[in-house]
Parts: sequence; C-alpha cells; structure tokens
Amino acid sequence: MMSTFYIGGGNGVALVEGALLNMGWKRIVDKHDERYKLKWVECKSKINYQSFREGEQLVNHIPNCHLLTNKLGLVNSLQEYERVTLTTKGRPPRLKMSDILPETYKLDDKNDRESFLNTYKDGEMWICKPTGMNQGKGIFLLRSQQEIDKLLLERDEKQQQRKTSRPLMSRIVQRYIHNPLLLDGRKFDIRAYMLIASTTPYLVVYHKGYVRLSCMPYDGDDTNLTTHLTNQYIQKKDPNYKDVKEDTAWSMDKFNDYINEKVAPEKNLEPNWVYNYLTKQMQRMMLHCFNSVKHKLQCKMGYFDLYGLDFMVDTDMKVWMIEINVNPALSTNCEALKDVIPSVVEDAI
Repeated sequence: MMSTFYIGGGNGVALVEGALLNMGWKRIVDKHDERYKLKWVECKSKINYQSFREGEQLVNHIPNCHLLTNKLGLVNSLQEYERVTLTTKGRPPRLKMSDILPETYKLDDKNDRESFLNTYKDGEMWICKPTGMNQGKGIFLLRSQQEIDKLLLERDEKQQQRKTSRPLMSRIVQRYIHNPLLLDGRKFDIRAYMLIASTTPYLVVYHKGYVRLSCMPYDGDDTNLTTHLTNQYIQKKDPNYKDVKEDTAWSMDKFNDYINEKVAPEKNLEPNWVYNYLTKQMQRMMLHCFNSVKHKLQCKMGYFDLYGLDFMVDTDMKVWMIEINVNPALSTNCEALKDVIPSVVEDAI
C-alpha cells in the first residue's frame, strides 16, 4: 500500500511535497483524514494527538515542544536544569544559562521584575519580547527608565482589565548585546537547525544553517528595528530589500572566508574559526538546551520536530544563543537560502 502524507499551511510546502513525492509517497488533501503516514503542519494544534498511532504514523511536532521554543519555556527549562543538576550532582552543569542567553528576566514574574528594575541603569538598552511569537513580531527596544515605567504601568492596567478573560501574553526582557560583531558594518545572526529526528530513542541532528544580515549599516541609536533584528521577515520590510536581498543571507562558507580574512588577524583567531570553534559552541549550547528538557518532552515513536536556532557573536567573539523557534521559515527567496533550505528539508525527511 502506498504511503500517504498530508501537508498543512504554506511554509515550505513545495520542498516537503517534492521530497516525499520523490520517495514514491502520495499526497492527501483532506485535513480530517487520519489515515496518513506522515502529517507535516505549521502548528501543532492541527495534529490530533489522541488518534495518533504510535509506530505507524509520523507527525512533525512534539506536543510539549514549548519547553524549548517558547521564550519563557526555554528560560524556565534552563533555570530548572541548573537547580536540579546542582541538587543531584553537587555542581552546576558544564554550561550555565548565563553562558548561553543574554541576561534575561521574566517581566510578569514579581521577583524577576524586581530584579530587573534593580539591575537596570537609565540609558541602557534592553530588548522586550513576547514569549510565544517568532519572526520578530511584537519585539521592541527599551532605552530609558521612563519607557520601562510606561510599559509596566500599561501592562498592569491591561492585566486588571482582562482578569476575567484571557491573560496577556507574557514577556521577557533581555539585555541588548551592545557590542555585536559586524559584517561589512552590518549586524548579523546565525540561523542553525536542530532536528529531533526521533524521541524513542532520541536522535538529535545539527545542521549548520546560514548567516542573516541587516540591510542597514549598524547604528545602536537607530530606532528602526530593521537595523537591530536580522531575520528575513523583518528585513523584507526595508524599502531597499529587493535591491540588496542577496546580501542579506550568506552561506557559512562565505562567513568563514570573511572571518578568516577580515576578523581573524585582528582578533588572533585560529584558522577557520567558524568551523573549528563557533560551530562547536553552537552545538554545545544546542545539546545543553536539549538536555534540559529531554526528561520532560512527550515521547512516542513517530514524533519528530525541526527547530531554528538563532545565535549571535559579539566583538569579544563570545557566542550567544538568542532563541529557539518552532516551524522555522523554509523560504528560498535568495541564492544562499536555495543552497541551504532544501537540504535541511530533505535531510529531515
């Protein structure tokens, strides 16, 4: 009997479909048809986990993946992992949360909010993020005590008004990386991939990804978010994007060549620092985050998930993880992405 698959949503449909058709599978279009062999959807709410047949079917989301992909979930998972490791082993884990994420506080937690207010110095720049969104949606910068006071007052008022209805989406604040390493004067980050290919037993795979750059030269005082957030969703809003889009995404090879030529001599870095050091650091952080949740993720044969991991590098060559995203964008709108994204999908399948 021919294996069948269902694809929902618009993210990477052609790539997923192409890879499965090449394997001789047949696509079905009825979203209510539960006889599929594989279901690939953007949102896990489109998966009926109650009717899922373990060992016979495949679905592309782990039910409680929010432990990693929700910004609050990731912070809580890393903090708990540190506490448990310290209690059970008498020492902290090899990596601490402060080694991985920029300084982070939960804005809607009373103690965390107080710690943030005690830490903040007027004039510093912090970044405020909703915990359950991606693509840079809902993010803004905080640059003064006045802006912070206004934000907290507005949130408290809205929470009071919504006491009987759905609460506000929680937010975190993170210390802005004030000294980002620049490529040709522009801010960048690295989008890598983690595939949890199997949960019973666990099989976790890393893909090197690509580099994302801003269209605009970096200026820390610029109020335009396209200067500060380098993902393609935000960059596409820049009026010059169409003219410069090919230079907003670099392959890791091009990035490695740039570091070798322009950065390594000044910073006294080893040859091929991108592959010999940076990649290993990103993998260490990825595995640490996975280890923090591996005993809590819901596991069944047939669950798998693909995540986009975002990293930054500062001028001290310190590597930071920014966040982990579920349903990472699989668009191929420039050459560097055409070289990377299809292999990410094909390797996953």
